[in-house]
Amino acid sequence: MREAFRDKTRDELASALNTLGIRAEMSERGRDEEKVQDSWYQRSLGVIDLPEGPIRWINVLKQDGSRHNPPRWWIVFGIPDESHVSDSEQVKISTTRRKTFPLFGKVVDVTWQGDDQGTGLTYILSNDHTTKELAKRVGNLEVRSYAGEFQGWALQVDRKLKPTYEDWEAILQVVEHLVSSPRRL
Repeated sequence: MREAFRDKTRDELASALNTLGIRAEMSERGRDEEKVQDSWYQRSLGVIDLPEGPIRWINVLKQDGSRHNPPRWWIVFGIPDESHVSDSEQVKISTTRRKTFPLFGKVVDVTWQGDDQGTGLTYILSNDHTTKELAKRVGNLEVRSYAGEFQGWALQVDRKLKPTYEDWEAILQVVEHLVSSPRRL
């Protein structure tokens, strides 16, 4: 009975990735990666492991709906990076989507804003056509660096995602920009 009411967003994402030829495995619950990007109003639906490639895991987060608000999902891609990143110099940037008409117009341009700690990521990602098209298709993106138990990057999409091959290639291009960005020691 409980299985019928369980949120299957994580299962659907793993299935979509496997359909694209990307090996995705459902992980056991309770892993430390479930806490990355998690906040008090969200809960993790679990982690998907990707044994190959620069993205090693995906955490699916959900905020349950209420009487006046629908449920929301976030997809967090974990990108380990052994380069030194300081806690005091955390990179936190996100997309700003400009629309033809506020709230429900068509997205016409995407720029990245935030604190990139001198890496130049806001400029690089704002001028990358593939990244702009990705944000137009899948929603707002956010990038954060981490230097604790998990050392690396987290790329977050602010809604459910059923990636196409084109989306996955664009996500990998964003990951390449992140991993190759210069950092201060």
